[in-house]
Amino acid sequence: MKGYLLRDLKRNTELLILAEFLRNQSVKRKDIADRLGVTEQAVSQYVSNLVDESLLISGQDNPKPTKKGVQLLQERFFQLNDEIKGILRQIQVIDTCVAIASAPIKAKERVGLVMKAGRLVAMPGKGSESMGTARSEAKAGEEVLIGNLEGVVEMELGSLVVLQLPSEGSGGSRSIDISLASKTVKSSSDGEVAVGDIIGEVVANRLRLKPTLVHAPVEASLNALSKGVDVLFLGAHESIEEMVRAVERLKDQTGYSIHYRIVDVGT
Repeated sequence: MKGYLLRDLKRNTELLILAEFLRNQSVKRKDIADRLGVTEQAVSQYVSNLVDESLLISGQDNPKPTKKGVQLLQERFFQLNDEIKGILRQIQVIDTCVAIASAPIKAKERVGLVMKAGRLVAMPGKGSESMGTARSEAKAGEEVLIGNLEGVVEMELGSLVVLQLPSEGSGGSRSIDISLASKTVKSSSDGEVAVGDIIGEVVANRLRLKPTLVHAPVEASLNALSKGVDVLFLGAHESIEEMVRAVERLKDQTGYSIHYRIVDVGT
C-alpha cells in the first residue's frame, strides 16, 4: 500500500477508532459508530482486531490504547499527512503570487519568475519558464504582486547533507569524530541547519552552528529543500531514518529527486 495509504480504508477506520479511545477513554462504542458512520457491530469487530494486534488493552469496558497503538497512530497519521500534502502540491492552482523585484518593475510589466535561495524573484525583461504580469510598480528589493501566471517556476532543489551521530546508547555526542564533523560542515554549502533530536542540538553547539530548523525539523527541512535551499541535518540514527524516509516519500509522491549524502561521524 506504499504511496496509497488513503485507500487502506479498513486500517484507517481502525486507527480512527483507536484515536477515539485515546482522546476519551470513557467514549461509548455507539458514539464512535455514529461519528464514523458505521454500525456498532462493526466497531466491536474493529476493536477485537486491534486487541489481537496488541494495539488496545482488553479486559475492560473501555479499551485503552497501548504504547504500540499510540506509536502506530503517530506514524500512520504523519505518513497520511505527507501523502495528502504531496497530492495538494500536485493539484494546487495559484492565480497570483508575491515575489521580490530584482530590479525596478513597472505596473503591467511582464516579468520572469525564478526561485533563488528559497525566495521567488521577479525579473523584468527576462524570459523564463514561468511568466507573470506585475499588478503594481516596485523598486528593486521590494515585494511585488504578480498575476496572470503562466508556466512552472524554474527551480533547482536544495542538496541535503546528513551528519549521522551516535545514539545515546553508543556514547551520543561524547563519541563523535569532531574532526570529521567539522570537515563535513566546512565542505557543506551555506544554508539551513536542522537538528533532529537533542544529540543533534548538542553537537551543533559544539560545532558552533546555529540551528535554524528545530521545530518539526524533518518537515521544515523538506520545505527548505523544495525551495532550493541547502540543508545540513544533524541527528542520531532514528532521526536520520525518519529524514531519509521523508525524502524518499517526497520523491515517490512528486517525482522530485533530492540529492543527499550521509556522513557517519561516530567513532
